[in-house]
Amino acid sequence: MRTLEFIAADVDVHREPLVELNVAYLTWVFEELAALLGVSVHTLIGQSVEAHVRAGIDELCGCKPPAGRFYLLRVRGASAGASDDSPDWQWAGMGGLRDLGKLSQGVAEIKRVYIRPAFRGQALASQLMQRLLADASMLGYQRVCLDSAQFMQGAHRLYERHGFVDAAAYPGTEVPAELHPHWRFMARSLGAGAPSLDPAASA
Repeated sequence: MRTLEFIAADVDVHREPLVELNVAYLTWVFEELAALLGVSVHTLIGQSVEAHVRAGIDELCGCKPPAGRFYLLRVRGASAGASDDSPDWQWAGMGGLRDLGKLSQGVAEIKRVYIRPAFRGQALASQLMQRLLADASMLGYQRVCLDSAQFMQGAHRLYERHGFVDAAAYPGTEVPAELHPHWRFMARSLGAGAPSLDPAASA
């Protein structure tokens, strides 16, 4: 039987798994963008993916309540390369929530929702989204936004199932303006009258 744990990430303690997962995620993103734009990854970001990740890991993944939270997903058993009774835990994915600051008061941003390929198809991303939205509500946010590249169609379906709709680019996004034509920005409200935090509840 698979066991899933949500670990509240501490950058000082979990730096290497955070770097590893962010490098895997951003390598995919930057390679897709580089191919789309006809440039190299180095031309696109000016450094290696790992250097890029390490330069920003504290700010991106260091969110803690009441401003936000960043999770590592840890799985044991029922995954690729592990028997059902395996005692070994594996890092399966990540995702976080951060405050957008004074430019977007009352608004949180969901960041780096990523599940490693070996662990997909197990509803981990949906469980992560439910956890992040519940956290956002508990922390008092009225609205949650996110961004994703146009080629991330699987992610778009996930976000739509959790009540997100298309929205304008928001203050505080890390996406450069020149890439906005290749990006999709989405948002949803929290609180009374908002879609359920659990997509199964409205299925």
